[in-house]
Amino acid sequence: MIPLPDPAALVRGTGLAASSHLQRVLVAELARVAGLPVAPAPVRPRLLASGPFEAALRRDAAARGGAVIAEYKQASPSLGPFAKGTPLLPQLRAYLEGGASAFSILAEPTYFRGSADHLRAAAELGLPRLYKGFVISEVQLAEAEASGAEAVLLIARVLQEHTAAFAEAARARGLEPLIELHNMTEVDFAQAANVRLLGINARDLSTFTLGAPTADRLREAFPEAVLIRESGLATPEDARTALRTGFDAVLIGEALMRSPDPRGFLIRIITDLRKEDA
Repeated sequence: MIPLPDPAALVRGTGLAASSHLQRVLVAELARVAGLPVAPAPVRPRLLASGPFEAALRRDAAARGGAVIAEYKQASPSLGPFAKGTPLLPQLRAYLEGGASAFSILAEPTYFRGSADHLRAAAELGLPRLYKGFVISEVQLAEAEASGAEAVLLIARVLQEHTAAFAEAARARGLEPLIELHNMTEVDFAQAANVRLLGINARDLSTFTLGAPTADRLREAFPEAVLIRESGLATPEDARTALRTGFDAVLIGEALMRSPDPRGFLIRIITDLRKEDA
C-alpha cells in the first residue's frame, strides 16, 4: 500500500488562505489528530468491491428515481451553531421514517460540533453511515473504522494527488470511500482512486459560497459511479431538480436540521419522485 503523506504537509499544501473556512477546519483537525494515539492496524476485512452504503444508494436510485443521504450536523464554520443541541437519535429517526437511504454524520468537533460517538449511536437505526470529516491522516480512517461507519468522505481539494492512496487506505479498513470534488480540475484525482461513490460539492470550500454543479460532465468522466449532489439543497424541489438532472443521490444537511418537520421534508422529495415516474 502507498504510504500516506504527512498530515502537516497536506495542510500546508492546500494553497488556501489561512483565514478561509476550510483551512481553519484543517488546522483544527491537524491539532486534534496530533493528540490521538497512533492508528491501530485494520480490524475489518479489506473492501474489495461495493459495500452497503453504495448498495443502499443504488437500490433507492433504481426503485424511486433517487436516493437521499440525510445529514446530522449542529454547526458549520460559516453559520456557527445553527442547530446546537438537536437530539441525535430523534433527528435520525425522523430521517429514517422519511425514507432516507443513508446517514451522513459529522465527525469534526471544533467547527461542526461532530463526534465519532454520534456514528456509533446511529448504528441502532440500521442505515449505512458516512463518517463525514476532513480526513488528512490514517488516524481519522481508524476512527471511522472504530465508529462502525460504512463509508468515509475524502475531499480531493484537500488530498489532491494523494486521493488514491487515501481511498486505498480506507478500503483496507473496510470503508467505502466517497470522493468529493469541487470542480472538474479534480477529476483525475478521483479517477486514479477508482471511485465508486462520487460527490460534487456545490459549496466553494474556501468561501462556502454556493454554485450549481451539473451531472452531465461527471457522468462522462465516471459512467459507472454513483453521482451525489452535495450542498445548496434548501427545499424538496431543489433535491428533485438535482435528481432529475442526472444525479443518483443528494446529500442534504442544513435544510433538514433547520426544518421543523424533517420527516415530511424527505417524504415530499420521495413522493414527488414517484409521481414523476408513474
